[in-house]
Amino acid sequence: GINAEYGSYIQDRITLFDKLYSEYQEFLTTRERKPIKVTLPDGKVVDAESWTTTPFDVASGISAGLAQNSVISKVNGALWDLDRPLEGDCNIELLNFSSREGKEVFWHSTAHVLGEAMERRYGGCLCYG
Repeated sequence: GINAEYGSYIQDRITLFDKLYSEYQEFLTTRERKPIKVTLPDGKVVDAESWTTTPFDVASGISAGLAQNSVISKVNGALWDLDRPLEGDCNIELLNFSSREGKEVFWHSTAHVLGEAMERRYGGCLCYG
């Protein structure tokens, strides 16, 4: 549980996340779904649906192993979370831990997990990062 001795900032952070996530989910319901084309690095084109299909879905359609090993994707050259819906026709790359960017994203994300664990165990507020 959360150590109340160190204040409510962790619960406040969780509450803010839940609020923003709920707002984003509501935003997604307002987006028009339409067929899109997703182009893979080898030139293969995959049919998908805007605002519904995610990079993880694309990876899963190729192979379970690819989906399980992907850390992050790049959509039209920009880093894109695996669970973020695609918005339109795009080029996609699926990156695993072997790639430089895959390592950077993994290490950054795990630093947040470690930071919150340290906050919960020892108190304090790690505000940056």
